[in-house]
Amino acid sequence: MRVIFLHTAREWSGTARAFARGGRGLAARGTTVTMIAPPDSNVELGFNAQSRDGERHGKEQAFDVLSYNSEGFWYFASRRLRKLFRKWDASAVFVTTDREHLIAATVCWMARRGAVVRRTPAGIKLEMSFSGRMAARLAPTIFLFSNEADRHAAVLPKRAVEQAVAEIGIDAESYGLSDGPDGTPPTEDGQEETEEATHARYIVCVYDSSSRGRAATAVRCISMLAPRHPDLRLLIVGPGSDHEDLRMQASALRILHLVSFLGERDDQVSIMRDADLGWVVAEGDTAAYGILDLMALEKPLVASEVGVAGHYVANGISGTLYPADDSAATAATVAALLGHEESRVTMGRAARTRVIRDFPESDMIEGFARVAELAQKRSRQKS
Repeated sequence: MRVIFLHTAREWSGTARAFARGGRGLAARGTTVTMIAPPDSNVELGFNAQSRDGERHGKEQAFDVLSYNSEGFWYFASRRLRKLFRKWDASAVFVTTDREHLIAATVCWMARRGAVVRRTPAGIKLEMSFSGRMAARLAPTIFLFSNEADRHAAVLPKRAVEQAVAEIGIDAESYGLSDGPDGTPPTEDGQEETEEATHARYIVCVYDSSSRGRAATAVRCISMLAPRHPDLRLLIVGPGSDHEDLRMQASALRILHLVSFLGERDDQVSIMRDADLGWVVAEGDTAAYGILDLMALEKPLVASEVGVAGHYVANGISGTLYPADDSAATAATVAALLGHEESRVTMGRAARTRVIRDFPESDMIEGFARVAELAQKRSRQKS
């Protein structure tokens, strides 16, 4: 059985990570897996790194990675995708967006083989456009969700029958809890490390391109806390987190020296490891993975009560959820956590216990395997 993961975004994200981890898991079960990503993109680099990771343990590459340009009219993009393969023998094509769905469904229709697995990122309500509904008519489509709440909230085509759930999970045991080599998080390029910084307390903020407004709330919160917590530092990490608008806001609040805009980093988990507190402002799969990473590292976290965080965080037990768009209440929540180390330690331990018990990566891979087998059956019925 061949399974294809089609991802046309250029920036690495939680969705790309879910595809990479799911692909590795399926490959370990004997499935032939191919990842398709834009050429010279961070996603292509990330897929290649994930595939080669097994070589360190004496294993072969987990999957093949192909470069693919999806730009232009969708029909021509579909033809280019078809030409990547000598013979189209895919049983399932995993996609995320309406455009990816339409391209993959068109190829399956032309080859008279294959089904599409339309996966919706965690915490996102599926609302398909005309192109998505048309794609669902061209090829058998199975709709995959990250949890039952997302499945029930989705607006599906009338002919949609097959639905499945594969909960995002991680291998918490692989994280370890030892300190980094120097015990201090990295700074922006060109920013010198001072003696004061080595005694600072760090909040790591997980960011994505959709969360600029929520990140601004975090910056305002730091400005409110700075007078009573002069050792507090905010590290904003994730694609787009070095945007000039955030720098200008921090400068206007006169806390530019307290905030580091790290951008997209390969060592994001290492940065989290040295934090006193985690703050997730991202959405979708990036938020889900940010939350699970922090939980696995025994880091207490704060996140908005609106969004995906409520599914993973037991409020007051493994983290704290704050009201949306309320900087004063958010600052009070963060201050309370910073002022009680024992509470932070207790929350961190509860968080790690919860992620090990409720969100193992093996369950996610098992869900991907089930839906791939279901897609194979639908493909055979069509042919």
